[in-house]
Amino acid sequence: MKLSLILFFLIFSLCFSATALALEPLEEWNLTFGGQYSDGAWCLQETEDGGNILVGNCASRGEGSDLFLIRTDNMGKYIWSRIWGGSAEDVGYFVQETRDGGFIVTGSTKSYSMGEELLWLVKTDSSGNISWERTFGGFVSSSGDGGWSVDETDDSGYIIAGYTQSLGSGRKDLWLLKTDGMGRKIWDKTFGGREDDVGMSVLQSRDGGYIVAGRTASFIRGGDDIWLLKTDSLGEEQWNKTFGGNQDDAGFQVVELADGYAVVGRTESGSDKKKIILIKVDPNGRKLWERSYEGSSASSLQSTADGGYIIAGRIDNIDTRRDALIIKADFAGRDEWSMTIGGRADDIGTFVIQNKDGTYTMAGITDSYGQGREDAWLAKIRAESQSTENETQMLQLVFPTS
Repeated sequence: MKLSLILFFLIFSLCFSATALALEPLEEWNLTFGGQYSDGAWCLQETEDGGNILVGNCASRGEGSDLFLIRTDNMGKYIWSRIWGGSAEDVGYFVQETRDGGFIVTGSTKSYSMGEELLWLVKTDSSGNISWERTFGGFVSSSGDGGWSVDETDDSGYIIAGYTQSLGSGRKDLWLLKTDGMGRKIWDKTFGGREDDVGMSVLQSRDGGYIVAGRTASFIRGGDDIWLLKTDSLGEEQWNKTFGGNQDDAGFQVVELADGYAVVGRTESGSDKKKIILIKVDPNGRKLWERSYEGSSASSLQSTADGGYIIAGRIDNIDTRRDALIIKADFAGRDEWSMTIGGRADDIGTFVIQNKDGTYTMAGITDSYGQGREDAWLAKIRAESQSTENETQMLQLVFPTS
């Protein structure tokens, strides 16, 4: 009798696990924002009330590109939007809700410069009204500076990562900039060599320092390499690591884990086509494992509640040119499911998050939907068991009838 019970629970466990892991992603809704010209969303965050904040670019005013900030509810319904900029090219690349309920945005502006673009930092209240804004960079025609990522720090200031041609030693250098809560510069650091080096993602680590992901052409084996840089709280380098082969490789976003960090990017090394790559390292930057996935590029990485990862990017398609791509991986980077979203034209997934309710929301740029040449894009995804009926049948098989 005891042996029968053990076998029963073993069979029950195996059957239940098989069905529980058979998840199928389903698109719940798909919405666009923009006008008749080129618009797009580069970053997305879930707000404290369960809604969404998106940032990107908007050309619908017909005066070049402007920074585009969009607020929606949890169903993607439009609440408000803000457009800032001048007659030149201006864009927002990253947004984060701040502890006071407002938002911090970084990007670049050419409208408020005397030469090329400047790094642009904008703080708003909860309604999207500007509380303050700052620009950083050089003022000569050969310069070019911009911010790709921002994180609110423990002291209620901000850390920004991007690139600079005004400072540093190369054509472009990775630029790390620390400000106080009003956007006033406390310090900045540049990292790089003679070639192009760019910081694409930054966050404050649990030890009070900073972890930055990006790409470097100065410290390479060939082409660009994925670059991870760790600093202390004052921006002093603690270690930096490069990953890649003899072709172009680039890192786009880093997340901190309980036992290290993970970075997602693109690789052209070791294959005849581009692939998405996910690398996990220990707290000192030593590689623990890497995984590659079918896809042309990935721009977003987030940890999920089950200890895994959710990735957004794009995949090239002969029939539809480019489609948005979402990949769900487990704690070891093994592919659990993936899905493409798009129509007959170019569509790109730029950012994906897991919501508090376990669903996923993707932001991007679409040329297949909406009313313009390109539109900012928001899609909701739910992953569910493929068949609850099969699960019931399996349970009926293992339960005794008498």
